[in-house]
Amino acid sequence: MPDFKMNIVFCFLFVFTTTLNATPLITDNKSNLDVIFRDSFENSVIPVESEQQASAFLSRASFGSSDSSIQQLMDLGNYNQWIQQQAEIPPSFHIQWAHNKAIGVGNIGNLVDNLEDWRTHSDALGVLQRDAWWDIVTNGEDQLIQRVAFALSEIMVISRNGPLINSPDKRMSYYDVLVKNALGNFETLLHDVTYHPAMGTYLSYLGNPKADALTGSHPDENYAREVMQLFTIGLYQLDEDGTPLLDAQGNTIATYNQQDVENMAKVFTGLSDDNGFFYAENGISTHYARTQPMVAYDVYHDTSEKTIFAETIAAGGTTNQDVSQALHILFMHPNTGPFIAKKLIQNLVTSNPSPDYILRVAQIFNNDGFGERGNLLAVIKAILLDEEALMGAQSFPQKFGKIREPLLIVSHLFRAFHAQNALNILTFNGLELYQYNSFNFNGTGYTRQEGPLEALTVFNYFSPDYAPYALQQENLVTPELELYGTGGIHSQLLGIINKDSFIYGTFEMTAELQLTDEIALVNASQYIELIDHLDTVLTAGNMSNFTKLAIINYLQSHNNLTSETLVRYAISLVMSSPDYTVQR
Repeated sequence: MPDFKMNIVFCFLFVFTTTLNATPLITDNKSNLDVIFRDSFENSVIPVESEQQASAFLSRASFGSSDSSIQQLMDLGNYNQWIQQQAEIPPSFHIQWAHNKAIGVGNIGNLVDNLEDWRTHSDALGVLQRDAWWDIVTNGEDQLIQRVAFALSEIMVISRNGPLINSPDKRMSYYDVLVKNALGNFETLLHDVTYHPAMGTYLSYLGNPKADALTGSHPDENYAREVMQLFTIGLYQLDEDGTPLLDAQGNTIATYNQQDVENMAKVFTGLSDDNGFFYAENGISTHYARTQPMVAYDVYHDTSEKTIFAETIAAGGTTNQDVSQALHILFMHPNTGPFIAKKLIQNLVTSNPSPDYILRVAQIFNNDGFGERGNLLAVIKAILLDEEALMGAQSFPQKFGKIREPLLIVSHLFRAFHAQNALNILTFNGLELYQYNSFNFNGTGYTRQEGPLEALTVFNYFSPDYAPYALQQENLVTPELELYGTGGIHSQLLGIINKDSFIYGTFEMTAELQLTDEIALVNASQYIELIDHLDTVLTAGNMSNFTKLAIINYLQSHNNLTSETLVRYAISLVMSSPDYTVQR
């Protein structure tokens, strides 16, 4: 079977500036982790053996490695301690960021003192939502929490594209729920997501009343369907290792039917925001109502008996009782462990995890070793410290790895080269509103249709089953590749790396990469050292000799260019190569 990374090469229109014979020049620095893993995993203490290993781990557990983050992990000496330290860092919340940073300009008061201005200036504050996200993922210390929150945002999707377009505070508050619960318990996360007015608005069950025989209306089925299909159990019954169960005829077995959907829809009647609106014409919600959990209005709740997966919710229950019982049924469903395990593995580590990998993580979801089900900290630790995560590139070269998402490529660029922000004045229709420091990465916010909380549908930015024909033939998927198309992110990425006047000038972007160390290497003609450095920080030691030789040849043959230009071109060539695009 062809190597997964080599398959990806043929899926990109990647052309080097020169073609060289792949004669070995620099030896790849890769350690064999087999012995380390076997000796260490029983005690859950897995040492960090090299900077390349540290960089690879951080590409999965954070928004990108940097010299400083690699060194911090090396100083700790093992991954477990890093995870534990990350779990203890106070989370960075997006609403709090906005209230701390958005200082009013002119006659506009500070946002924290004028909360209803979230509605008054909602169009402009959609930009602030992006600014907050980029600052937190680039500079926040709570990298693991934020990275898992982003992964969860791609499972329990809400989006600016739809009914939330004019509710930036509602969207940011929802993201804070993911941040708060990223390393908590999955059932609590599911509860908080279900009660958040952003989800209630996006999937149309906020203000969802029980059936009305006079009008012929029925409860909205939107959330009832998606909470099963996308958030918990999926479409088909699964073995504990994530493989579909089959009936006697060899067909997949559905996890639910239309009757289950209809009964689940009855559960989610009677919830609205704090204003109690059950009809659109009743009014407009306040900032408080947009950011606090929905409230139960039992008069609008269907109190009839409900049967879901052959389990009965007795008649006469309150809204909160029925919702809690229904969510618990989903939480305890045998599909939930493997379904969520696979989703998180795909988002963080590899697109094609083995059934054994999924099984090991699902077993931790089902029982963390201390009797707790749904312990997400234990699940994330199991994902990141699994043998397949740490040794997949060596053990499963045919299929291990994943395409880096556009947002994660840019966040890595900003982190690897310590991008500095600058004072920005948020302006809308010529009116200056707020000032705060940001990268101002907003005019280009649709990074190949991927912005924070900006998926086009509830099914996320890309399909989990997407693959070009060549990979379909190998039974492999590359979900993130669906975002790229033939042009890829590279035109925009190269514009940012090279400080293209169009991107920086048109959108007044202020992200300034710090390249002093890299320029010093070029000034000293230390091209091999520069490429070794980029290999460690960007590709985690996975850069091929062919790629290294090609870039070094380019640098040597274009030494008439400025040192800064050469550095930017070198970074561009690395980050647009398959060696980087495939995270391994």
